[in-house]
Amino acid sequence: MLTGVVTTDIKVPQLSTVLVQLLLSIHSLRRLLECLFVSVFSDGVIHLVQYVFGLGYYIVLGLTVLCSDHGAKGTGSLMSQLDWIHVVGFIIYVGASLLQHRSMLLLARLRTGTSGKVETLAHRMPTGGWFELVSCPHYFAELLIYISFSLVFGGLSLTWWLVVLYVLFNQALAGQLCHELYVSKFHSYPKHRKVIIPFVF
Repeated sequence: MLTGVVTTDIKVPQLSTVLVQLLLSIHSLRRLLECLFVSVFSDGVIHLVQYVFGLGYYIVLGLTVLCSDHGAKGTGSLMSQLDWIHVVGFIIYVGASLLQHRSMLLLARLRTGTSGKVETLAHRMPTGGWFELVSCPHYFAELLIYISFSLVFGGLSLTWWLVVLYVLFNQALAGQLCHELYVSKFHSYPKHRKVIIPFVF
């Protein structure tokens, strides 16, 4: 460019970075819409620090995607960078997103009647779908979504695997607390149900 040498190589962003940023944006928007239009929350409130952390988390997460690129540029068009691991990651992302959304619908139906109006804020035992295998399939789906992002990065981003590790511990802890609540509250709670990972934990 500034050297006076004409080059035919056109530098474009890494496809992995573009895909993860797009999928993360879609994921964040879907979760926001579920919170606004699907979920039925109890009358409890969260601490302001939790709220601020939650908002800040997604902002920092988007920046983490950009930092994982290290300013690298691919050659050729974005589509010429497409690899099988991008496709595998995308398929896992779609499947996990559907699992999470279905789980959120089942949870919301525990508090709504056939008309869709809220009937109770009480805790009820979830059934159906992956709730037959684990107490918190929506947490398992969240973990799978982050694993899918790591795969779209080619499985080579240490930073992103550390994000996956954080999500694993975060979801496992939240899932364990939820599982313990279900077990203590519902005496007929199925003993074969694991916490978040079917047949494992």
